[in-house]
Amino acid sequence: MKNVNVGFHFSPGPCSRQLRTAGFRFQEELCASLATIAAQWAPALLFLVLALFAGASEPLAAQVSSSYRVNPQESKIEIHFFKGGFLGVLGDNHLIALTQFSGRANLTRTDGWTADLSGDAASLKVIDPWGNPSERKEVQDIMLGPQQIDVGRFPSIELHSLSFDPVDHDKIWHLVANVKLHGVTRKAQFSLDCHEIGDKLQIQGKKRFKLTDFNIQPFSAAFGAVKVKNDFLVTYNVILDRIP
Repeated sequence: MKNVNVGFHFSPGPCSRQLRTAGFRFQEELCASLATIAAQWAPALLFLVLALFAGASEPLAAQVSSSYRVNPQESKIEIHFFKGGFLGVLGDNHLIALTQFSGRANLTRTDGWTADLSGDAASLKVIDPWGNPSERKEVQDIMLGPQQIDVGRFPSIELHSLSFDPVDHDKIWHLVANVKLHGVTRKAQFSLDCHEIGDKLQIQGKKRFKLTDFNIQPFSAAFGAVKVKNDFLVTYNVILDRIP
């Protein structure tokens, strides 16, 4: 048997032409209406977008305007000493925590920006994760003793700002301050990574110093074969509470 193709064919009548014409007219009217609405609302939408962008891009420094107090329970200030010398492999790096400190930051637009921090030198504590308690105590006694920090004569560690201002669009603040250790004051520059968390302000960063800048001679033993390097690193994660 031969294949037979069966199909249906509709001839366009007057009704189909009218429907097609009405559809074209509806599309034209709809497009015209949408264009009118877009023209009317475009300036308002543009203003809204610009306003949202401006609000999102406001620098943190422009949002912060208050006085803050250091929260020592939530903050951490640590000092890293590094081994050196010909036989330095026999020595250890040391991790020291400043356990008692206080401070304030005034970030009001009317009074300008200032920051002050004071620590108890005798509260420096060796927190090496290695060794035993007697070894850590020995290191701590040497560090606090008259040949090193000499906390009996120089009981405080202090920082007082000279200039304090934001330098980055978002969160990097620049601090120039006097740092006092072992009775010696040195000017230092800090780059502070800052975040606002509710009513708290978090400041993080690190800074390298030299012991000899503060008239402290690095500890050494075995005629210098084992010693502490002159450079030391201070790392900090300071939480400040907004003062009502």
